[in-house]
Amino acid sequence: MRKTLYSSALRATKGAVAAVGTLPGAIIGSGKTSLFLRGQKQALTAARTFKPGPLNFWFHCASLGEYAIARPLMAEIKRRRHDARIALTFFSSTGVEALKRRPNPDADFVGYLPLDTPANARRLCDCFRPSAALFMVSEYWPNYLAELKARRIPTYLVSCIFTEKAPHFSPVFGPVFRRSLQAYTRIFCLSQNSVSTLAKLGFDRAEVEGDPLVDNALRIAETPWHSPELHNFCTQGPTLICGSIHNGADLDLIAPEINAHPERRYLLVPHEVDSASLNRVRDALDVPCRLLSDYIPSMPERVLIVDSVGLLAYIYRLGTMAYVGGGFSRQLHSVLEPAVYGLPIAFGPRTERKVVARLLLKLGTATKTQTPEEFSAWADRYFNAPTRELAEIRRLADKFCHHQAGATSRIISTVLAGL
Repeated sequence: MRKTLYSSALRATKGAVAAVGTLPGAIIGSGKTSLFLRGQKQALTAARTFKPGPLNFWFHCASLGEYAIARPLMAEIKRRRHDARIALTFFSSTGVEALKRRPNPDADFVGYLPLDTPANARRLCDCFRPSAALFMVSEYWPNYLAELKARRIPTYLVSCIFTEKAPHFSPVFGPVFRRSLQAYTRIFCLSQNSVSTLAKLGFDRAEVEGDPLVDNALRIAETPWHSPELHNFCTQGPTLICGSIHNGADLDLIAPEINAHPERRYLLVPHEVDSASLNRVRDALDVPCRLLSDYIPSMPERVLIVDSVGLLAYIYRLGTMAYVGGGFSRQLHSVLEPAVYGLPIAFGPRTERKVVARLLLKLGTATKTQTPEEFSAWADRYFNAPTRELAEIRRLADKFCHHQAGATSRIISTVLAGL
């Protein structure tokens, strides 16, 4: 009964999406919502362009952040099995649009995940004919999982963080989601707490295997990359890089520090780079600033705002220290990206879903900052830190990251052994 209600709700949503998707662009706009609506409308048609072979893998990510987990896994599959074909889906427009600009050579198809109705699940599996399916972090689509289980397709959940706030504990749809767990051949968790919580629901095929994000971050750090403008800006003095900052709490935290120290150098990388978001960043600052797209080498401004996406993991290598945004919500962004470069890191107070953030706090290379005063004290420390202190942080972070590496190889070995 509950599954029928769930599927009926999804079918109603599908109808609403289809109806709204027919509205003129002037009404629905050109932002994320309109991209999502148009993407949903064309999702199955696009999926039919995938050309399956004898060995096919379906990867699904919620958005671009989860893609950083999938990326090294896809590369490892292609390295070991040259005959493999990979279909990659996203629910959010962010991932799809980013890969339109920077295609992944390991993905033979990139598109939207159609809404989780029984019919869509059947059709998408017919298109991809997956030999195995890999979902990232916390993807529990009951109808897709039911279809994969019915077809006896090995299915894996990677980098899982599972708490009692998961929908499986919901009094309404909890039974539907609990049954869907059984579709997973194995769940690779990031903590023993997640394994224990899954065990409370009777799922005993979970293990702690590490985080492919570490392998992805290390791979990016080893990749040659050069931006003349950013290198010119950051090499003129110690630079604080504020990455994936959200308008709101993040901006309220860092703006007082920037306004109080016009002599210091700051590189801001907003999470959203539409004109409204960029204007809100500039409006919060009382000091001169400039967009990266307007950069000139002789600029007197000491605040540079990056108005493009997809570069942050590379940009961190140019910094002296890093603030990572999203920590005033459950969506703290990747702390590994600056950690692999050995930067002192600060972020907001919420780390309950971020195992690595908590480990870096314990290691002493990261700091929680909840108020502008705490943030300014942290910034003061590292703008004025002696070389030996920064070198020790780099040493500790490098040792930590390389100790955490290797999850990609272990996970793909398990997946390939299960075919």
